[in-house]
Amino acid sequence: MSRSYKISLILKSRNSLPVYKDLSKLSEGELDEQVRAIVRRMQANESHVIARMVLRQPTFSLN
Repeated sequence: MSRSYKISLILKSRNSLPVYKDLSKLSEGELDEQVRAIVRRMQANESHVIARMVLRQPTFSLN
């Protein structure tokens, strides 16, 4: 799996890592670890977490 694909997978996931770190500066090992964590969460099926999420009404602003 290419480095750019790993980064895009992390960005598209519900991972908060991109908020705290610049993904382009992570080592290959760190990227692999994050991708493995994403795959583990997908295998664990987090539907119980999703079911507890609070649904908010969509809002918009006319600023």
